[in-house]
Amino acid sequence: MSAARHTILALLLILAQGALDNYINLSVYLDIFLCLFIVLALPPKWGSIPSMTAGFVLGLAVDILGNGIPGMNAAAMTAAGVCRKGIFELTAPKEKEKREGIDTMGLRNFVLYSMPLVLICLTVYILLDSSGFRPAGLCLARLGISFVVNTLLMAILYMISIDHNRRR
Repeated sequence: MSAARHTILALLLILAQGALDNYINLSVYLDIFLCLFIVLALPPKWGSIPSMTAGFVLGLAVDILGNGIPGMNAAAMTAAGVCRKGIFELTAPKEKEKREGIDTMGLRNFVLYSMPLVLICLTVYILLDSSGFRPAGLCLARLGISFVVNTLLMAILYMISIDHNRRR
């Protein structure tokens, strides 16, 4: 994906996340992280510190645009940024040409790559949001429902964003 296309996608996802947080109340059991796709799409060569920084800046932008508790999105996205490179190394295909970025890894491998990062991001967010005052069953239901929905959203965003010429 070109830099201009990546920047436009990032801006659109940040604005959509802000609108989603401000104007749409989906459910007590559902938290959507559209901006996590931006962290997932970072170049694999980036280490933990640039990924953490990008995750923090994205989370902070969502916190500023949203009406939630400031810092929760930043913390969750930073946690996902910390683990991104290691999880990419574990889940990316072994062929060198398929390890260049998410565009070449295929949908199956991308879903395997995104699932642990979605789980990490949601776990941090839900633990910070509940602060130990909500029942464990509610938190687990919220985590499960949000995990399934966000994993599907990441797969849909992947299918939309990859270069159609490479898919053939």
